[in-house]
Amino acid sequence: MYKIVGSSLVLGLLASWSSLAWGAEGTAPAAEAKPAAGPTPEAPKADPAAAAPTTATPATPETAAATPAPEGAAGTAPDQDSGLVADAEAGGSPVELPGKTYYFVGARYRAIIVPKFMINLFGSGGETVVVHGFGPEFAIRKNAFEYNLSIWYAGYGMKDVAFKAKDDGAPAWEIVNSELKSIFITADFLWSQDFTPEFALNYGLGGGFGIIFGDLKRVQAYPGDGANENTGEGFLKCTGPGVPDVGNFCDGSNDHYNDYTEPSWADGGSKPILFPWFVLQTGLRYKPHRNFAARFDAGFGTSGFFLGIGADYGL
Repeated sequence: MYKIVGSSLVLGLLASWSSLAWGAEGTAPAAEAKPAAGPTPEAPKADPAAAAPTTATPATPETAAATPAPEGAAGTAPDQDSGLVADAEAGGSPVELPGKTYYFVGARYRAIIVPKFMINLFGSGGETVVVHGFGPEFAIRKNAFEYNLSIWYAGYGMKDVAFKAKDDGAPAWEIVNSELKSIFITADFLWSQDFTPEFALNYGLGGGFGIIFGDLKRVQAYPGDGANENTGEGFLKCTGPGVPDVGNFCDGSNDHYNDYTEPSWADGGSKPILFPWFVLQTGLRYKPHRNFAARFDAGFGTSGFFLGIGADYGL
């Protein structure tokens, strides 16, 4: 724009100077009049428009501003977020825009490790148990925070193992077999620390409860050869009251024989109906495509330690 204004001003000045120069050189002093020998021919009339040199009108900033910029000239500066928006709206871009809500549906798997030391907080004996859980999930995510809702199944199966209450004596040892199962209803609340649009560190907590069903079987036990009365190792099932007849073992203090099944709380037994689920967790999130996200989860809570994976499809 400034080049156009400058050129117009230069042309205007040159034209003005030419006009001045033309007027100065074209005005000669009048010659001494001599009598004409004959009739004086009539001088041709001068055309004022032709005689006057054309003077260009100098351009001003106002007129230059009114002149439209040529096609291709630079316009307004692009929005600083336009690049981010373009990336997010690209076909398979994993970029997530601030303020926008994203929805995912998928599935999860949990390997829950119930360590023996946690069991021994409440009793003696037992063993480390690995519980497998899986089910669908639904996630809602916005501004690097998501809550993940899930209904999932977990099987708390355990083979025959000796167990007793912590303060009970050796005759209280029993062989316990678990066929317990749970349907968990949980919600995970996770924050993300993004490294790239694809990779992020997750951290947060989860809460919910499990509905318990299945059988918990208990049978009184007696020490076999080389049994350890402190740990329960080497104890065997009694076949009935006083059978076999081994000291104070296999007595008639209860009817825990022949695969006795423990009743639930509702029936006066010790088998729970509900079980709390509360965990602190972390993990990694990988989102290679706008319609797919995967997670690796790890945490610790009321059921022990857990490791898990999740795979979700973006709606």
